[in-house]
Amino acid sequence: MKNEKKDAFLESFIAVLYYEFLWNLRKKKLIGMFILVLIIGILYVALPPILSNISGRTFQQDPNFVFRNVGTLNGFLIFLFAIAATMNTISGEFETGSIVPLLTKPVTRTSVFFGKMFVAFVSLMVVFSFMAFLFIVGGWFTRGPQDNLDLVPLGVVGLTTGTMVWASITVLLGTLSKNSMVAALGSFGAYIGITIVAVLLSQFFGQTYIIFFTPGDGATGSGACSISGSEFGQTQTFPTGTNALGLLLMQWALNPNLTLNFCGIRFGGGRVETFLLSSQNFSAVAANSLGVSLVYIEVLLTLSLAYFRHTEILE
Repeated sequence: MKNEKKDAFLESFIAVLYYEFLWNLRKKKLIGMFILVLIIGILYVALPPILSNISGRTFQQDPNFVFRNVGTLNGFLIFLFAIAATMNTISGEFETGSIVPLLTKPVTRTSVFFGKMFVAFVSLMVVFSFMAFLFIVGGWFTRGPQDNLDLVPLGVVGLTTGTMVWASITVLLGTLSKNSMVAALGSFGAYIGITIVAVLLSQFFGQTYIIFFTPGDGATGSGACSISGSEFGQTQTFPTGTNALGLLLMQWALNPNLTLNFCGIRFGGGRVETFLLSSQNFSAVAANSLGVSLVYIEVLLTLSLAYFRHTEILE
């Protein structure tokens, strides 16, 4: 009996995958994301050497170009990919009325939901894999041989997972409202609100602990902190939030014991003082970012599934 249920679920799940891939092709979602990736690739890879050539400067070789860029993107670009992948994944079915004939098929709502989420995840991974390919090829020709290319798949998986955090917010809003515009605008409001709060907290209180558990770029870790006017360590900085999960996983694999310092800010005596708030190695920072990402995805999608399963479908 259990095997029959599993076979039935698997059969309906595969049918939903086929349906969803065709839906995405009809809506040209994948085409739009590939075009966006192509533009990003050209700007990241080709624009700096072109500008250097125009200005008459020598463009330096950079063997870490791919490693540094393939696992993370600007936060707003990550948000755009999340919106493009999921803004009408659930809500679009209600808006077009296709949810009625879809659920008359021998498929369960659970298989429909998980099938759609799986396609969204795979679509994002394919798009980011194409971006990684552009970075590798373009980086090799413009910046010379690249190091640590074996870690690129880890960066792609991390970037995809980090993007799914914002995608999960979009799916939840779309499922609750059954409106793609509300899903997009509501997610944009959440993105702006979280970003502003994180910036204000960083400016007035330093890298406070709450930023470690919010979606986005997170706290900024560095090999240096200014304590009573003195510097120590390296000055390179790293984002540590869900948006940078790909880069953090790659660094975890390459430099698990590298220490990141998180700085606080004190106001007093007419001056601003920076002090060491905490220190963690990359393994702890990456594990935290991965855990936070997975918790957000699980909680948000669980809420979306629960509401979707109990939503009344009106013809």
